[in-house]
Amino acid sequence: MRPARWKQIVRQFPENGMKLLLEQPANVHDLLALTQSDLLPLIDFDRLQRVRTTFVARDFRHVEADVVLTAPLRLRGGPKRRTVVWLYVLIEHQSEPDALMPVRLLDYIVQIIKAQLRAWTGSHASFAGFRVQPVLPVVLYTGSERWDTPGRLFDLVDFGERFRSLMPDFEPLFVNLPALAPDQLLAQGGAFGHVLRLVRDRQARPGEFRGLLEAAVASLEAMPEAQRLRWLELLSYIHMLVYHERKGPQQRDLQEVIEASVQTDVHRREVQIMQRTIAEEMQAEGRRMGRQEGRQEGAVQARRQTLLRQLRRRFGDVPEPIAAVVNACSDVARLDTWLDNFATARSLQEVGINGA
Repeated sequence: MRPARWKQIVRQFPENGMKLLLEQPANVHDLLALTQSDLLPLIDFDRLQRVRTTFVARDFRHVEADVVLTAPLRLRGGPKRRTVVWLYVLIEHQSEPDALMPVRLLDYIVQIIKAQLRAWTGSHASFAGFRVQPVLPVVLYTGSERWDTPGRLFDLVDFGERFRSLMPDFEPLFVNLPALAPDQLLAQGGAFGHVLRLVRDRQARPGEFRGLLEAAVASLEAMPEAQRLRWLELLSYIHMLVYHERKGPQQRDLQEVIEASVQTDVHRREVQIMQRTIAEEMQAEGRRMGRQEGRQEGAVQARRQTLLRQLRRRFGDVPEPIAAVVNACSDVARLDTWLDNFATARSLQEVGINGA
C-alpha cells in the first residue's frame, strides 16, 4: 500500500514536494488562475488526472521532473460534437533559470504528441482522422534569481529573427513567483496561493515570516472538510518548508506556531501526528545519510590503502609528504586518477600526486 500523499511529500521534499502538490487538481486550478488564462473556464478540473508516465527525455534527467495531467475541455458544440477534446497540461517546476527551457518544452510537447500517436495505432489501422490533442505548457518558477521570461526557441538560434516564421514558436504560461505581487497570490491563487506566498518569501526576516506563516495556516484552516486530504498535503508542505528553510530555535518556534494556528482539536491532533512523522522521517534520513557517508568513507580509505601499497611495491619507500597528501584526500575521482596514472607510471612523479 502506498503511503498517504502527505507522507510522500514529507519523504520526498525538497526534490518532489512541489511536484506532488501539482498532481492535485485543485492546486493546478489555483496555479492556472494566477496566469489569468482564458482557458481556465474550459477545463473540466473535476476530471483532471495525472498521466502516469514521464515525458522527460534522457538528456534532461538531471533537471526537475515534469508533471503532465489531462482533462476534457468543456466546449460548446451541441449534438453535432461527437468527440471529446482532451487537454494535456504540462507543468515544469523550476527553482533556477534555464536558458534551454524552450528546447525542453518543445521536446516534451513532441513526446506527448508521439504518445497520442502510439495510443491511436492501438485501435486504428491508419492515421486517417487522427487529431492532435492540445498541450498547454506551464512554467512555475520559484527561485530567487531574476528570470523575466522562459524565452522563445528562436531566441536561441543564430540569426533567429530571420528564421522565426520557419521554426516552432510557442510561449508557455509563466508563473514567475518572485515577480508576483503578494496580493495577487492571495486574491487569485486560492489555498495554493497562500502556500506559494510562503515559498515566495521563505527567506524573509524571522518576524515577517512568522506572520506570513500564521496567516497561511489560518487560511488553510478555513478549507471545507471535503478537502481534508488536500489540507493535509498543503500543511505537510508548509512543515517541510519550515524544516528546510529555518534552523535551530527558530525552526522549533515556527513548528509551534503552526500547531497554535490550528483552531480545531481534530486538526490539532493531525498536526501533532504530522510533526511526529516528520521527526521520525528526519531521524531515519539522518541514519541513511550516516550509512551512506560510512560507505563513502570506506571506499575512500580502500583506495588510499591500495594506492600507497602499490606505490611502495613499485617505487620502494614513499616520502612522508606524498603519503600525507594521499591520506588527506577524500576525493574518490582524484584517487582513481592517481590509481590510473600508476598503471603506466615509470616514476613516482608520473603518478601526479602533488609533491611527488
